[in-house]
Amino acid sequence: VLDEWDTVYATEIKQCGEVLQRHRCCPVCHKYGKDDHCQFLFPHDDLHQTEASTFDPKTKSVVLMCHDANVNYFNPYILVFCRHNHDMKCILSGRGAK
Repeated sequence: VLDEWDTVYATEIKQCGEVLQRHRCCPVCHKYGKDDHCQFLFPHDDLHQTEASTFDPKTKSVVLMCHDANVNYFNPYILVFCRHNHDMKCILSGRGAK
């Protein structure tokens, strides 16, 4: 069983991620006069689609790596073992800390 763990775990991350973490806009995303954009800020900025997480000295922000602009940032262990939607965000610096 342990020999198969990596394969099973990677498959679970992909399956849970697609079902639980992918954002699909619905009416609540555009209420309060936000007809032109999603109030949850999806899709993520194209600027964040980088190969690795980085530090932006200009804004003093940690910029997390993002491969898909419509997927919440997530922790794979929390995703697989708890099986719920969650959003991980670094709020130690930049705009998120204010």
